[in-house]
Amino acid sequence: MTESEHIAHRLEAAQLLASFAPADIAAWDQAESLPEEVSMTLARSGLLGTFIDTGHGGRGWDAVSFGLLCAEFGQASMSLLSIVTVHSMVMEAIRLSGTQQQRDEWLPALADGSKMGAFALTEPDFGSDATGIQTTLVACSEGYRVSGRKKWISHAARADVLLVFGKLEDGSAVACLLPTDTKGLRVTPMRGLLGFRAAMVSEIEMQDCVIPAANLIGRKGAGISYVAAGALDLGRLAIAFGCLGAMEACVADSVAYATKRKQFGQALVKHQLIQKMLADMITSYKAAERLCLHAAERRTVGDPLAAMATATAKYFASTHAVTVANLAVQVHGAVGCSAAESRVERFYRDLKITEIIEGSNQMQQIMIAQNGMGEFVQSALKRKRLQTGQ
Repeated sequence: MTESEHIAHRLEAAQLLASFAPADIAAWDQAESLPEEVSMTLARSGLLGTFIDTGHGGRGWDAVSFGLLCAEFGQASMSLLSIVTVHSMVMEAIRLSGTQQQRDEWLPALADGSKMGAFALTEPDFGSDATGIQTTLVACSEGYRVSGRKKWISHAARADVLLVFGKLEDGSAVACLLPTDTKGLRVTPMRGLLGFRAAMVSEIEMQDCVIPAANLIGRKGAGISYVAAGALDLGRLAIAFGCLGAMEACVADSVAYATKRKQFGQALVKHQLIQKMLADMITSYKAAERLCLHAAERRTVGDPLAAMATATAKYFASTHAVTVANLAVQVHGAVGCSAAESRVERFYRDLKITEIIEGSNQMQQIMIAQNGMGEFVQSALKRKRLQTGQ
């Protein structure tokens, strides 16, 4: 896609999000829930399945346009971003690992928002170590009986279908689609969370939930190594760009506040220590922007190193977004500590969550180190050959 198309796609998302008043977005956070009409507006927008091909009801956008879309959602509300992220991860799992029949059946409804999805991997006792999941799928005459618990599942309270990860009787990991109206499924909203409060994060209990065998996604044994990995890669890209959007909002709000607020007879922005904070915020934003765009560009062209670029972007963007939000609160002073007076208070809470979800930053560090070392070894060997002429 061209740069002008990317700009047009981002503008489309910005116009949709401008229809939500800042006071309303703040109210969602306080209520710890998203109004039903907001979910309906998202569904009608046509922006929930942008990266899905047009043949399956999507828009056929590339990764750059998808990323910029996520940046706009992040700039407005990290809770909205979370909902878009997990919904997209369900579609990505079906797109990459589903059968043709599963793609034809599920993708159009998910892409147009008539059905909403949630990604159910984490359990009360297992997070990053997803290989230790305890949810079971036991074969029966109707297909499989799913039993277990999931926790910290974004949008589960409003979703129509869950992408659930578990293990078969032989211990092999699998993924399956579990409609939320299935008998034996109970969803309990989790309240009092630090951030992402309007994302309707929930705990899920499954007791002998029967699904047809056709609802299994991917081959047996590849539930974590392939199905989850592919979906999480897209999730990391979404979170990285979402952090970028939130950083932009924090910088913009801080510049505006520092310009109008006066201390010691002059605007805050005239004080050198405030300028240093703004300089650090702007530099972090610019660096994160380049890493995010690089990751999206690599994904668009199918570069084998795209996953590495995405992990790097997610790690850097989320880490620096937390720092930027911290500085934004500092620039705002007491105003930055009040949800009623500034949205940087909400960003400060929300952005901490981004260092944990879709693979903690410690997991990203491991991935970057393990995959990045080889790149630098090859670079050193190439340099040596050039120097020696061999």
